[in-house]
Amino acid sequence: MPISPIITFKAGICDVDQTSKPYKVTPQARPGYIYLYSDDDFIHFCWRPRDAPADEPELDLVMIPEDGHFLPYDTKSPAQASAKTNGRIFSLKFSSSSQRHIFWLQSKPQSPNGDPSFLSPRDLKIGEIVDKLLQGYEVDVNRELASLSSGGGNNRRDDDDDETMEDVEGHGDPNAHHEGGTGGAGPDATGGDVRREGEDAREGGADGARA
Repeated sequence: MPISPIITFKAGICDVDQTSKPYKVTPQARPGYIYLYSDDDFIHFCWRPRDAPADEPELDLVMIPEDGHFLPYDTKSPAQASAKTNGRIFSLKFSSSSQRHIFWLQSKPQSPNGDPSFLSPRDLKIGEIVDKLLQGYEVDVNRELASLSSGGGNNRRDDDDDETMEDVEGHGDPNAHHEGGTGGAGPDATGGDVRREGEDAREGGADGARA
């Protein structure tokens, strides 16, 4: 059954090499989208490449409220000097397990001094929206994104001049999604079908594996 994503934005998956300390994180070059949707009062956290069918996300996690967190990597105080990044990294973590998924933002970076790890106000707002949705909060995504354009929180429109419908988008009725729940997140959870979004530049998905 067709469903409507709550938010969609450009991001890629990272591979994590756990044979070294600190772990080495390598971004996959494939262009992709992270998107969230609600089904049966649960939020689905999904990733899909942009050149594959929209109804087959490569990653589709059913998120139990308050179990998952979507957090930016803090480049200002890494645990070790060698842990510094050369990209904008977010981590999806779980309270119920040690599993995590690492993603890198693929929209145009907004650093004023060329720092590739600089997280702009828009980048941080996107992460904040996703994290709130994972906690079970009601979020008016379109209003939150519009606050960046209107100067909310000392953010200016020209700070994020690549903010387009292709880069990040809120969808549908902001109140027509998950409102709460109980329990712990399942790293083995699977999810439902994803609607075809209709725009050639935003077509995507994947053909198979579901986490």
